[in-house]
Formats: sequence, C-alpha cells, structure tokens
Amino acid sequence: KDASKEIINIAFGKAAASLADIIGLYVILSVPKVEILQPEEIQRFIEREIGEAKGLHIIEQYYIGKIKGAAFLVLSYENSKQLLSLLEKEEIKESFNFSSIAMLEQETVTEIGNIIIGACVSKTAELLKDFVTYTPPRFIGGKFSGRDLPQKLFDKETYAIVLKTLFQFENKNISGFLFLVNSVESLDWLKKAIHDYMKHYGYE
Repeated sequence: KDASKEIINIAFGKAAASLADIIGLYVILSVPKVEILQPEEIQRFIEREIGEAKGLHIIEQYYIGKIKGAAFLVLSYENSKQLLSLLEKEEIKESFNFSSIAMLEQETVTEIGNIIIGACVSKTAELLKDFVTYTPPRFIGGKFSGRDLPQKLFDKETYAIVLKTLFQFENKNISGFLFLVNSVESLDWLKKAIHDYMKHYGYE
C-alpha cells in the first residue's frame, strides 16, 4: 500500500502539470488514500469518504490495460455550477449550442472529468510501463448508489485496490473526489509492476 501510494503520488504530480496545460487551471491533487477492499466494502468506503452531500454529479469511466478498472470523479451540484461559471465564455456557449444551461453544465463536468481521469490514470500507467485505453465517460446525476459501481469487475471472493484523492482548483473554491477502483485481474500485475519500479530505484 505504501509503495502504491508513493507511485500514485508521483504520477499525480505529473498529471497536475499536464492538466494546467490542457485546461489552463492548476489542479491540486492530495496525497492519495489507498485501501485494499472486498467488493461489498467498496460502496461503504466511497459513501463514507464523500460524506452527506445532498446532490452529486458523478463521471464514470472505465480504463483498460494491464491495469484495469473504473474511475469515479465526484463533484457536488454547487461545485459543478462554480466550475461552469469559471470556464464559461460566450465562445464556449456558441460552440456547444446546447438547449439549456443544465445540458451545458453536464457536458462541461463530463469533459473536465474525462480530462482529470485520463491524466491521472495515464501518468500512473506510464510510471508502471503500461498503456491504457478508455471507454467514453458517462455522466451520473444524483446521490451515489451501489448500482453505480461496475459489479462485473469484481469477484465476491477477491479484493480490489481502491484509491481516493481530493482534487482542488488552485485559488478557487472548487473541489471534488476521484476514486480509482482496480479490478482483481490487475492485482498480480500491479504487485509485480510496483516491485519492479521500486527495485529500479534501489528498494527491495
């Protein structure tokens, strides 16, 4: 767990720099929390970490490589609206041509989620000498539910590595959560990849 946390922390530092170039805003990513959980524990873990938010916007996206799993980016309604106002420009409105502000907000949050997830997962995979592809991001509105978890990734008799980080836009009162849920199929490969990474830098 400690080695995973350190590697992911390095990857997220690199991801933050990439995100600044892409969206013009510096994203601060907290030191990740890493847990090894059984499938039935994952829902409780995520709900506990999110807290009692009344309304949430969740972006779900699958990533597939040697490392395989699902990402959930979580923003409150209030933070979603603040993000929209932060990025909102007339040329953006015209280019999207949406019928309502709600649709514009949904598409903006989905695209920002896609960018943050892609940067974080890709940088982690890069450090571990892997390459991942992604499914299109999916917008989920409302309160988080166990139904939102990709159950097909898990076997009830096994474990998953679950990662949680808090992200915040620098100097802006906008923050959210990112959860990466790595499937059991990734565990053996992850152990070896992390061992090889640490060995390369002199740790046994």
